[in-house]
Amino acid sequence: MPLLSDFWPHGEVAKRYGVLRKEGYCERALFVVDKEGIIRYIDIHNIDDQPDNQELFDVLKDLEK
Repeated sequence: MPLLSDFWPHGEVAKRYGVLRKEGYCERALFVVDKEGIIRYIDIHNIDDQPDNQELFDVLKDLEK
């Protein structure tokens, strides 16, 4: 799966997805976008929280079908 990191310009993608805080950092956010550009999964946590990796793996597996 291709991955995107919001590195430069700093925060531009996070800003567009509504997860950039005014302090200049974003929440821990996962967005899964399918091949047609449709967001299929959103998981947003506070920056200190660790998301459930197995849930993400299950979502990715379902999209491969």
